[in-house]
Formats: sequence, C-alpha cells, structure tokens
Amino acid sequence: MRRFLFVALLVVATPICVSAQPTEEVLRARVDAALTDPSPGRLYQAAQAARFLREFETAESFLEQAEEASGLQGAGILFERLSFEFASGGGIEGAKAALKRAYGGETVPPLEVATWVNNFPALLVGGEFDEAIEALSADAEDPYFRCECLSQKAWMHRAAGRWEEGKAYWVQNVAVMEETLANTDNPDTFAQIARNYARAGQMEKAQELMDRAMAMPVTDEMAGTVRRRWAQAYVELGDVEKAVEHLEILLSTPSLVSVHSLESRLSWAPVRDEPAFQELLDRYR
Repeated sequence: MRRFLFVALLVVATPICVSAQPTEEVLRARVDAALTDPSPGRLYQAAQAARFLREFETAESFLEQAEEASGLQGAGILFERLSFEFASGGGIEGAKAALKRAYGGETVPPLEVATWVNNFPALLVGGEFDEAIEALSADAEDPYFRCECLSQKAWMHRAAGRWEEGKAYWVQNVAVMEETLANTDNPDTFAQIARNYARAGQMEKAQELMDRAMAMPVTDEMAGTVRRRWAQAYVELGDVEKAVEHLEILLSTPSLVSVHSLESRLSWAPVRDEPAFQELLDRYR
C-alpha cells in the first residue's frame, strides 16, 4: 500500500508542520466554521484548532468526522491524528495504533516510515521501525528506499538509548545543513540548526547560532513556532531554566505544546526528569 507515498517523497527532508501560530480568535473561528460547513477540509482545520486550544474532546470529534469523510486518505489527516495522540495523552502507543490503522494493518513502506518518524521520532521507541530505517540509503537502487535520512537514523539510536551512535548522525546532519545558514535569515531555521549542533555535541557553535537566532525579529504569527524551537534548542544545550521559561509561555496560551506532548515526545526526553521541568508539568496538569 502506498497511499501516502507521493507526499512522503516531498516531505522526508521537510516535515509536515504548522508553519505559523494562529491567534485564539482565528482558532475559534475555524471551530465554528466546521459546525456549519462539515467538509473534510473544514473538519481537519477545526480538529487542529481545537487541539491547539487543548479542547481534546472537541478535537477528537472533528478528527473522527474528518477521518470518516476522507476514508482515512491523505497525509494531512494522518498527521493530525498522530499529533492528536501525542497532544491528548494517547502517547506513543496511541500514535503507533493510529499509524497501523491508517495503513490497514499492512507494512508501512520504509520511505513513509522515514516521513512519519521525522515528524514523530517517538514512534521509534521500542525498535519496531528500526529495520525500515536501517534499510534506507542515499544510493539505494530501489527509489522507495532511497534516502540518506540522517535525522531519522540519529533518532533511531537515541530512542534506543544509544546516544553516542545517534550523535554521529547529528554530526553528519549539521554538516549538510551548514550551507543553509548562508542563505536564510529565518530565526526558526537558525534555532533548528543550533539545536542540531547541540545534538551533535558542538555546544559552542550551537550557542553562537542560538544567540543569533534570539536576536532576529520574530513576527507575532511565527512566535509560537519559533518559541517551541528555542525551547528545543535550550533542552539540547542543557539550559533547563530557559527551556522551561519558553515552554511556560506556550502552555499558558493556545499552541501545539501540551502537558501530554511534553511527557511523550522525544524532544523533551533529555530534561524530562529535571525537577524544574516536572514542576512545570504539574502546574498545567
């Protein structure tokens, strides 16, 4: 089954994501719009909006309607389902079950595994998809296996607790991304690359890039997305206080961050046992 493959080929390197943070007013309008126009697109937008608002019962209702209307077809619908599972408390097992359901119980093609774990690396916990990731190669004869997938391989090792092996792939990853720095003034991109330098163990370079990222202007529309990236970078830099500072703001406003996602997604694993991080979660449970 290759129902998602065309999209997968487009987004292995660039995750499917929400590129900007809508205001609460816009989110409420999207929920209301689906009540009068229950088309698949409106239902999808409403499900996403309710998730950002952390109104998970409403989000699931809209998502189930969108899934039924679409017949579970479309990468966007599956992306939203996986996002919902992590945000609402379904966690890793809920996300894995959703992925299997979307593929009708059939084996997920390796390149499509790469797409989903690039966006949701916690799917790699338990090693279920390791064989698929290991089969991928930049020079594979079969185009359905052709992907360098450095980030996915790094996550595979990190998910299994093999931090040094994972670090070696992050080193390769930042070497590839270095050229991007000369061609962008996007603070989110800078923070992303800074985060990856920290994952590669190159802390001085990571901090330098993070300082540059923090000095860049950020629009209100992009603030939520960029702040989450800052928090991820500070996690990797080991600055728990600053990571918590940014996450506190995201938890106190509509955003894609929730207590449940902080408990289950791998980005936050390095600081999950820190007292300040646990206290943050306790304040918003």
